[in-house]
Amino acid sequence: MRAAQGRPVAEFGSRRAHGPDGAVLGARASYIAGCSGTACTLADRKYGTPAGGTMAHSWVQMFPDEYTAFKTYCETYPDSATLLVDTYNVLKSGVPNAIRAFKEVLLPRGITKCAIRLDSGDLTYLSCKARKMLDEAGLTECKIVASNSLDEYIIRDLLLQGAKLDSFGVGERLITSKSEPVFGGVYKLSAVEDEAGNIIPKIKISENPAKITNPHFKKVYRIFENTSGKAIADLICVHDEVIDESKPLELFDPEASWKRKIITDFTASELLVPIFRAGKLVYRQPTIEEMRAWCASQIDLQWDEVKRFENPHNYYVDLSRKLWDIKQKLLKEQS
Repeated sequence: MRAAQGRPVAEFGSRRAHGPDGAVLGARASYIAGCSGTACTLADRKYGTPAGGTMAHSWVQMFPDEYTAFKTYCETYPDSATLLVDTYNVLKSGVPNAIRAFKEVLLPRGITKCAIRLDSGDLTYLSCKARKMLDEAGLTECKIVASNSLDEYIIRDLLLQGAKLDSFGVGERLITSKSEPVFGGVYKLSAVEDEAGNIIPKIKISENPAKITNPHFKKVYRIFENTSGKAIADLICVHDEVIDESKPLELFDPEASWKRKIITDFTASELLVPIFRAGKLVYRQPTIEEMRAWCASQIDLQWDEVKRFENPHNYYVDLSRKLWDIKQKLLKEQS
């Protein structure tokens, strides 16, 4: 969404998702993360994600000619006509036939909201040529949608190249998490509670330092700089720790403990929210719109340096001094 610079990005990936659950839940997650909507109508029915989309190439192919396909589509869906113009030839037939269909079907009804979709070829070149043709035909309000294995890097490059694109449909590289398709999380025991109610911290040691676990029952604080309102770091603490915002707070890198700093004038916000207590549900499920708004607000709290594509600044996740000391004690005991 940031790469699109405010232009709508729709989720188009159901056909290439990892199974039906992946399609529906992926569409839901995409909308929560900021997509304008999804082409998955089942996700709309189940979760209220706005459904929308365009025609398929098969629609165009089943008619005797491209113009008839476009005309019929405009007559059937006059309020949401987005015509796919690359089934045969974008500039020689697709765009001219779309212009003709818009003028003959939509404009007489007073409808100026329409769009074409480009799904192949040089999207920068074709969008610029198509924009010129549409404008010369008086269809200045007609939008141009791009698809075709897009991701944030391609979208960024298209706009840097001057592509005349108004929105994007992103499919396989979104729904399959192409850049990071495997979640590397595993289950490890961090503490046990004995019959007397005592909490006994546990640790898993590895030859790979990154795989050494953090022991004990924990809570997480997000630390915000008061002057900017931006997040500085997340601080993992023992479950009974309380951060005093009136006192200086030491932050240090748990993998390079000599890197440390003292901060003042900060706010600490606890991140973990109880869902069940003593077997009882104590949580109100937010609506999908509330989740979407919350995600957007959290992104806004990150520094631009953390959000940049190339060489982003690390966002720090640190350990409290108490948790660090417990971890070091257990490491020494097991060495």
